[in-house]
Parts: sequence; structure tokens; C-alpha cells
Amino acid sequence: MDTAAGHEEQTIESEFARTIKYIDLYLQQKTDLFLQHYVFEPVDFLIKRVMYLSVIVTLLAAGIVILLMGVILLLSTAVPLWAALLITGAVICGAGGVIAHLLLSDKIVLNTPVATEVRKNG
Repeated sequence: MDTAAGHEEQTIESEFARTIKYIDLYLQQKTDLFLQHYVFEPVDFLIKRVMYLSVIVTLLAAGIVILLMGVILLLSTAVPLWAALLITGAVICGAGGVIAHLLLSDKIVLNTPVATEVRKNG
């Protein structure tokens, strides 16, 4: 009788240990999925966008400064310098507004897994 009772306790302990192991594995997987989809992917997305934006802004700034000087000098041959500056400033503000609207109007869409993908991956 003692061997049967000892064997029964061993089985309960092993089932409990296995259950705890599965719960731990489940929590690790859920934590990894959460970190991957809601922390790392958005940060990666934002870092790429910031890098692209910084390169675009520096190129646009250099180009605009050079074009601005050329347009001001070109317009100053036909109209007074103050009028050339006003015209060029208005055009640049309008172009900057259009560019800013185009760059910042995109909605951010995160790629989160759907329930069927989660079920397929276990």
C-alpha cells in the first residue's frame, strides 16, 4: 500500500511540475509576442521613419537654399529685391506645407498577428 501511495504522489507532483512548466512557457511566448508586436516593431518602424525623414530634410534644405538664392537673384533682375524675397518666401512656405502634409498625413498601421496566425504558430 505504501508503494501505491508513493507512486500516486509522484504522479501528482509530476503533473503539477508539468503544468507549471507549460504555464511558464505560455507566459514566455505571450511576453515575446507582446514585445515583438507592440514594442520592437513600432520602435523599428519609427526609427526607420526618422532616418528617412532626416535624410529627406537635409537634402531638401540644401536644395531649397540653393534654389532660393538662384530664384531671388533671378527675380531681382525684374522686380525690386524686397518683392523677389516676398514672392520666393510665399512659394517656399506653400511648398513646405504641401510636403509636410504629404509626409505626415499617412496613418501608422502596425502589423499585428490575427488569431488564425497565432493558432497556427502555437
